[in-house]
Amino acid sequence: MRTLAESYAVLTRLPLRPRIQPLLAKRLILEVSEYVTTVPLTAGDYRSVVALMAELGLPGGGIYDALIAQTALQSQSDVLLTLNPNDFTRLGEPIASLVQVPRL
Repeated sequence: MRTLAESYAVLTRLPLRPRIQPLLAKRLILEVSEYVTTVPLTAGDYRSVVALMAELGLPGGGIYDALIAQTALQSQSDVLLTLNPNDFTRLGEPIASLVQVPRL
């Protein structure tokens, strides 16, 4: 579920001209969300992600990428699509092997 909020934040801040407006971002997210399964994370998942970030010495907002990575692992996803592969590959091999950059 958190990833839906992250998607809204990213879509509405992409450096595009014209910008994606909030109502369009909402529509895109709602349409896509009909085709995906939401995967809730447990308190233990959050603790694991915090521990991983600390062990890797990674500060700040990267924790949100790590939560997305944890969700991909929990759901046994085959692929994690991202325009920022380095944000995920630095989290270790289990997630790095899932990372792919979509063709635009």
